[in-house]
Amino acid sequence: MVRNVGDRVEPVANPSLRPAKRERLIRIVKAQLAYNVGPVRQTRLREEVVSPLALERECGTLLHRAQCAITTVVTSQVYQRELRGTVQERALRQHVWDIAVALREITELLLDLAVSYAGGQAGPMTTAVLLSQNRAISVARDATTARVVALEALAEHVAVAEAARRDWEAAHRAAARNDRFLDLVARTAADKHATTEITGLAMQAAETSQALRETLQRAALAAEALALPESG
Repeated sequence: MVRNVGDRVEPVANPSLRPAKRERLIRIVKAQLAYNVGPVRQTRLREEVVSPLALERECGTLLHRAQCAITTVVTSQVYQRELRGTVQERALRQHVWDIAVALREITELLLDLAVSYAGGQAGPMTTAVLLSQNRAISVARDATTARVVALEALAEHVAVAEAARRDWEAAHRAAARNDRFLDLVARTAADKHATTEITGLAMQAAETSQALRETLQRAALAAEALALPESG
Protein backbone atom coordinates (compact mmCIF):
# COMPACT_ATOMS: atom_id res chain seq x y z
CA MET A 1 0.00 0.00 0.00
CA VAL A 2 1.29 3.44 -0.97
CA ARG A 3 0.50 5.76 1.93
CA ASN A 4 0.25 9.52 1.99
CA VAL A 5 3.07 11.55 3.52
CA GLY A 6 2.45 13.81 6.49
CA ASP A 7 2.30 17.60 6.24
CA ARG A 8 5.54 18.12 8.19
CA VAL A 9 7.69 17.73 5.06
CA GLU A 10 8.77 20.93 3.36
CA PRO A 11 8.89 21.34 -0.43
CA VAL A 12 12.42 21.19 -1.83
CA ALA A 13 13.47 23.67 -4.49
CA ASN A 14 16.40 23.13 -6.81
CA PRO A 15 19.37 24.91 -5.16
CA SER A 16 20.67 26.00 -8.55
CA LEU A 17 17.75 28.43 -8.87
CA ARG A 18 17.90 32.01 -7.67
CA PRO A 19 16.86 32.40 -4.01
CA ALA A 20 13.82 34.52 -4.88
CA LYS A 21 12.56 31.92 -7.33
CA ARG A 22 13.12 29.11 -4.84
CA GLU A 23 11.10 30.96 -2.21
CA ARG A 24 8.30 31.63 -4.71
CA LEU A 25 8.13 27.97 -5.75
CA ILE A 26 8.03 26.82 -2.14
CA ARG A 27 5.14 29.20 -1.41
CA ILE A 28 3.21 27.90 -4.43
CA VAL A 29 3.67 24.26 -3.44
CA LYS A 30 2.78 24.93 0.20
CA ALA A 31 -0.47 26.51 -0.94
CA GLN A 32 -1.29 23.31 -2.85
CA LEU A 33 -0.73 21.18 0.24
CA ALA A 34 -3.76 22.71 1.95
CA TYR A 35 -6.32 21.25 -0.46
CA ASN A 36 -4.63 18.23 -2.10
CA VAL A 37 -3.91 14.72 -0.89
CA GLY A 38 -1.01 12.57 -2.06
CA PRO A 39 0.83 10.67 -3.10
CA VAL A 40 0.26 11.79 -6.68
CA ARG A 41 2.53 12.09 -9.67
CA GLN A 42 4.12 15.48 -9.97
CA THR A 43 3.69 16.64 -13.56
CA ARG A 44 4.71 20.31 -13.33
CA LEU A 45 7.99 22.01 -12.42
CA ARG A 46 9.73 18.68 -11.92
CA GLU A 47 13.20 20.14 -12.52
CA GLU A 48 12.60 23.02 -10.14
CA VAL A 49 10.82 21.70 -7.07
CA VAL A 50 9.81 18.46 -5.34
CA SER A 51 6.39 18.55 -3.74
CA PRO A 52 5.63 16.56 -0.57
CA LEU A 53 2.47 15.44 -2.40
CA ALA A 54 4.73 13.44 -4.71
CA LEU A 55 6.09 11.31 -1.85
CA GLU A 56 4.62 8.31 -0.11
CA ARG A 57 4.85 8.22 3.68
CA GLU A 58 8.15 6.42 4.20
CA CYS A 59 9.84 8.50 1.50
CA GLY A 60 8.43 11.64 3.09
CA THR A 61 9.80 10.58 6.46
CA LEU A 62 13.27 10.14 4.97
CA LEU A 63 13.13 13.57 3.36
CA HIS A 64 11.96 15.12 6.63
CA ARG A 65 14.92 13.55 8.43
CA ALA A 66 17.31 14.99 5.83
CA GLN A 67 15.73 18.43 6.14
CA CYS A 68 15.98 18.38 9.94
CA ALA A 69 19.65 17.35 9.73
CA ILE A 70 20.51 20.17 7.33
CA THR A 71 18.63 22.71 9.43
CA THR A 72 20.56 21.60 12.53
CA VAL A 73 23.83 22.10 10.69
CA VAL A 74 23.31 25.41 8.88
CA THR A 75 21.60 27.20 11.79
CA SER A 76 24.37 26.39 14.26
CA GLN A 77 26.98 28.94 15.32
CA VAL A 78 29.61 26.23 14.90
CA TYR A 79 28.78 25.95 11.21
CA GLN A 80 28.60 29.71 10.69
CA ARG A 81 31.95 30.30 12.41
CA GLU A 82 33.98 27.17 11.79
CA LEU A 83 32.56 24.87 9.11
CA ARG A 84 31.16 27.16 6.45
CA GLY A 85 34.47 27.25 4.64
CA THR A 86 34.71 23.46 4.71
CA VAL A 87 31.28 22.66 3.27
CA GLN A 88 29.16 25.31 1.60
CA GLU A 89 25.45 25.49 2.38
CA ARG A 90 24.77 25.13 -1.35
CA ALA A 91 26.44 21.70 -1.30
CA LEU A 92 24.31 20.61 1.67
CA ARG A 93 21.15 21.85 -0.06
CA GLN A 94 22.19 19.91 -3.16
CA HIS A 95 22.27 16.72 -1.10
CA VAL A 96 18.70 17.36 0.05
CA TRP A 97 17.60 18.06 -3.53
CA ASP A 98 19.18 14.83 -4.80
CA ILE A 99 17.52 12.89 -1.97
CA ALA A 100 14.14 14.47 -2.70
CA VAL A 101 14.37 13.68 -6.43
CA ALA A 102 15.35 10.06 -5.71
CA LEU A 103 12.48 9.65 -3.24
CA ARG A 104 10.01 11.10 -5.73
CA GLU A 105 11.14 8.57 -8.33
CA ILE A 106 10.87 5.74 -5.79
CA THR A 107 7.31 6.83 -4.99
CA GLU A 108 6.35 6.89 -8.66
CA LEU A 109 7.70 3.36 -9.13
CA LEU A 110 5.80 2.24 -6.05
CA LEU A 111 2.63 3.69 -7.57
CA ASP A 112 3.34 1.71 -10.74
CA LEU A 113 3.80 -1.46 -8.71
CA ALA A 114 0.59 -0.83 -6.81
CA VAL A 115 -1.28 -0.58 -10.11
CA SER A 116 0.34 -3.79 -11.35
CA TYR A 117 -0.56 -5.71 -8.19
CA ALA A 118 -4.09 -4.34 -8.29
CA GLY A 119 -4.62 -5.62 -11.80
CA GLY A 120 -5.56 -9.07 -10.63
CA GLN A 121 -3.83 -12.36 -9.99
CA ALA A 122 -0.44 -12.30 -11.69
CA GLY A 123 1.12 -15.33 -13.34
CA PRO A 124 4.49 -16.70 -12.27
CA MET A 125 6.49 -14.75 -14.84
CA THR A 126 4.73 -11.47 -14.02
CA THR A 127 5.17 -12.12 -10.32
CA ALA A 128 8.91 -12.70 -10.81
CA VAL A 129 9.19 -9.40 -12.70
CA LEU A 130 7.27 -7.51 -10.03
CA LEU A 131 9.36 -9.01 -7.26
CA SER A 132 12.59 -8.01 -8.98
CA GLN A 133 11.25 -4.50 -9.47
CA ASN A 134 10.30 -4.34 -5.80
CA ARG A 135 13.82 -5.42 -4.85
CA ALA A 136 15.25 -2.69 -7.07
CA ILE A 137 13.14 -0.15 -5.20
CA SER A 138 14.40 -1.52 -1.89
CA VAL A 139 18.02 -1.19 -3.05
CA ALA A 140 17.41 2.40 -4.14
CA ARG A 141 15.64 3.25 -0.88
CA ASP A 142 18.47 1.72 1.17
CA ALA A 143 21.05 3.79 -0.73
CA THR A 144 19.04 6.96 -0.17
CA THR A 145 18.57 6.07 3.50
CA ALA A 146 22.35 5.70 3.87
CA ARG A 147 22.75 9.21 2.47
CA VAL A 148 20.22 10.54 4.98
CA VAL A 149 21.97 8.75 7.83
CA ALA A 150 25.25 10.37 6.79
CA LEU A 151 23.61 13.80 6.99
CA GLU A 152 22.20 12.93 10.41
CA ALA A 153 25.66 11.88 11.60
CA LEU A 154 27.02 15.24 10.48
CA ALA A 155 24.16 17.01 12.28
CA GLU A 156 24.85 15.04 15.46
CA HIS A 157 28.53 16.00 15.44
CA VAL A 158 27.60 19.63 14.86
CA ALA A 159 25.03 19.50 17.67
CA VAL A 160 27.65 18.13 20.08
CA ALA A 161 30.10 20.83 19.01
CA GLU A 162 27.40 23.46 19.39
CA ALA A 163 26.63 22.27 22.93
CA ALA A 164 30.33 22.41 23.76
CA ARG A 165 30.52 25.94 22.32
CA ARG A 166 27.58 27.08 24.47
CA ASP A 167 29.18 25.47 27.51
CA TRP A 168 32.49 27.21 26.80
CA GLU A 169 30.77 30.57 26.41
CA ALA A 170 28.80 30.08 29.64
CA ALA A 171 32.03 29.15 31.45
CA HIS A 172 33.72 32.23 29.99
CA ARG A 173 30.90 34.47 31.21
CA ALA A 174 31.06 32.87 34.65
CA ALA A 175 34.85 33.26 34.80
CA ALA A 176 34.44 36.99 34.10
CA ARG A 177 32.97 37.25 37.61
CA ASN A 178 35.98 35.58 39.25
CA ASP A 179 37.38 38.87 40.60
CA ARG A 180 34.33 39.33 42.78
CA PHE A 181 34.73 35.85 44.20
CA LEU A 182 38.43 36.43 44.81
CA ASP A 183 37.57 39.64 46.65
CA LEU A 184 35.11 37.67 48.72
CA VAL A 185 37.80 35.17 49.66
CA ALA A 186 40.22 38.00 50.46
CA ARG A 187 37.70 39.45 52.86
CA THR A 188 37.46 36.14 54.65
CA ALA A 189 40.62 36.86 56.69
CA ALA A 190 39.15 40.14 57.90
CA ASP A 191 35.90 38.37 58.64
CA LYS A 192 37.73 35.80 60.77
CA HIS A 193 39.46 38.58 62.74
CA ALA A 194 36.14 40.36 63.21
CA THR A 195 34.54 37.12 64.37
CA THR A 196 37.27 36.64 67.00
CA GLU A 197 36.86 40.21 68.15
CA ILE A 198 33.07 39.91 68.39
CA THR A 199 33.39 36.66 70.30
CA GLY A 200 35.75 38.39 72.81
CA LEU A 201 33.33 41.26 73.21
CA ALA A 202 30.51 38.82 73.83
CA MET A 203 32.52 37.12 76.55
CA GLN A 204 33.28 40.50 78.15
CA ALA A 205 29.62 41.42 77.97
CA ALA A 206 28.70 38.14 79.63
CA GLU A 207 31.22 38.78 82.42
CA THR A 208 29.95 42.33 82.85
CA SER A 209 26.39 41.07 82.92
CA GLN A 210 27.26 38.52 85.57
CA ALA A 211 29.03 41.16 87.64
CA LEU A 212 26.05 43.46 87.26
CA ARG A 213 23.68 40.74 88.39
CA GLU A 214 25.82 40.12 91.48
CA THR A 215 25.95 43.85 92.24
CA LEU A 216 22.19 44.17 91.86
CA GLN A 217 21.69 41.18 94.15
CA ARG A 218 23.88 42.76 96.83
CA ALA A 219 21.99 46.04 96.45
CA ALA A 220 18.71 44.22 96.81
CA LEU A 221 19.89 42.53 99.97
CA ALA A 222 20.98 45.88 101.34
CA ALA A 223 17.63 47.40 100.51
CA GLU A 224 15.82 44.58 102.21
CA ALA A 225 17.93 45.20 105.36
CA LEU A 226 16.88 48.77 105.33
CA ALA A 227 13.24 47.78 104.99
CA LEU A 228 13.16 45.49 108.06
CA PRO A 229 10.77 46.75 110.77
CA GLU A 230 12.37 48.28 113.80
CA SER A 231 12.40 46.09 116.86
CA GLY A 232 10.11 47.39 119.67
